[in-house]
Amino acid sequence: MEEKLITIVTLPYSKAQFLKLRFDAENIGCDLVSISLIEGTGSSTVQVKILEKDIERAIPILEEMLGVRPFLEELQSEKVDAHILVPVDFSVHSEKACKMAVNIAEQLKTKIILMHCYINPVIHSIPFSDIYAYDSSLLAKLEYSDENANAGFQTFVNKMAAEIGLEKWKSVSPEYIIKSGYPENDILAFAQKNQSQLIVMGSGGQTSLYGTLGSIAADILYNAAVPVLIVPEDTPDKILNSFSNVLYATNFDEKDFASIEMLLNITKPFGIKLKCVHVGREQGNNWDVARLEGMKDVLHEKYKEIEFECCLISGGDILQSLENYIKSEKIDILSLTTHKRNMITRLFNPSLARKMVFHTHTPLLVFHG
Repeated sequence: MEEKLITIVTLPYSKAQFLKLRFDAENIGCDLVSISLIEGTGSSTVQVKILEKDIERAIPILEEMLGVRPFLEELQSEKVDAHILVPVDFSVHSEKACKMAVNIAEQLKTKIILMHCYINPVIHSIPFSDIYAYDSSLLAKLEYSDENANAGFQTFVNKMAAEIGLEKWKSVSPEYIIKSGYPENDILAFAQKNQSQLIVMGSGGQTSLYGTLGSIAADILYNAAVPVLIVPEDTPDKILNSFSNVLYATNFDEKDFASIEMLLNITKPFGIKLKCVHVGREQGNNWDVARLEGMKDVLHEKYKEIEFECCLISGGDILQSLENYIKSEKIDILSLTTHKRNMITRLFNPSLARKMVFHTHTPLLVFHG
């Protein structure tokens, strides 16, 4: 009985060609099948198909290319094209994130990469050593999960291109990746290995189901080595298109100025006004006021074309104080720098950034110290 080809991943043409060369070197048969994700247009997106018997050897090669998990140490990787990474799960909050990413990419004159990961019932339910033991129904499930992922992706891309406008969509040179895997690992690994400028993803809040981007947004935010912009489901459309008031919450960290520089690199084309805010004790603190004034002087000297405001907020509850300020000052984006902590601290004292993911209705841009 002739063995059927299965789709192992969907990639931009150039990446698929590179993967095919890797497979050929290992004597893994590989076919590239062009697909059109946007109806009525040509496409440089292809499905990479292999024989089912080669899954065990092919998966490690694919993961080496795209990244299998976040690296434990800094790696000197080759130069890659500048891009914004947009993980999608076809939800409403993914749509919001995609629209905001396109607007940012258009201003920065960079491209976007849309990435969708889905669980493969064959690859992710049994060890490779048992790959030949499954019955024929598992292959049907594999094909169904792949077809379902591709169909959902095509529907999503067509909807976004129609709502954003095809000309604008094409202006950010979108690329598409569809692969089986776990989003938490694959998003982080791809972003680090390919030096993403920014990850833009949606969050549906506390009611999101496990497996959606909303439920894993905090984990990506906490562990990513690159800046992460979380776009809540109820973000107003006007903020998706353009924003002007940006708040940077400072705790007078030594990494503040490096984070602010990255923040301005992302937001400067929008002509923003930046407010640097520190939440202090109820009665205020002269030392905090002095540090804010010093911060303001440094920023004015370095970025003369940017409008800055630095102020101290009095309040015992940082989260509530920030939310009140965001509402009163009509803040469009909240930004801050966060740090990794050990596992015990993470479990019993969640970081402010993790809390903000589920409690604010304002897009949250996080940098890592």
